[in-house]
Amino acid sequence: MGKWIRKNLVLISGIVLPVLLVGGFFALSQAPKMLADPPQYDFVLVGYRYDYQRPGEYYLSFEVRDGQLTGRAIPRDDSNTNFNRQYAAVFRYSAAANTFEEIVFDLPEGLDSIDQPLSLPLPETAGLRLDKRRKSPDGYTYEFLGYRGRGGLLGEMFGMRHRYESGYVLKKDSAYFDLPTPVSDPYYQNDLHFMGWVVDEDRGKDETP
Repeated sequence: MGKWIRKNLVLISGIVLPVLLVGGFFALSQAPKMLADPPQYDFVLVGYRYDYQRPGEYYLSFEVRDGQLTGRAIPRDDSNTNFNRQYAAVFRYSAAANTFEEIVFDLPEGLDSIDQPLSLPLPETAGLRLDKRRKSPDGYTYEFLGYRGRGGLLGEMFGMRHRYESGYVLKKDSAYFDLPTPVSDPYYQNDLHFMGWVVDEDRGKDETP
């Protein structure tokens, strides 16, 4: 057996070394994720879209003020005609389930006739306290990576480039956690904005904590 191995050392090396390289690259790519604690905090996104066939006379704008999600409808004029945000949808990410769920809210009637900015009532998010800092309390950031290669030339040779499921990830140091597609409507997905991490939640007195 030893003599056969010596005679076929080049052949054996040509088979074994690529396998070891692929295994090594795979272990290196997965190690940061395996060693990192999973994300613990939910977060909120807002997606915007526009109806080009029935354009409105206003646009929507959302932001976080004093820990609360706030929204406004703003009349369109010559200074903001490029703000194509006639509709908006609010989405909450659940870290426990790794899913997104839309938070449905109603727009007031008569927005096309407003001449001053109008605050939007958002009772559905009133119980959420948001931290709008880029990094979560447990060290993660929400990022869009799209197609991101790993491993350089060897990664190309051995198939270690990775296409993320949705292009969106939670990142902590070298660890990446794939996120599902935030929204099914591609129009909203083209204009998504991170609002903040859910750091506290008032579930109501009648709900079980």
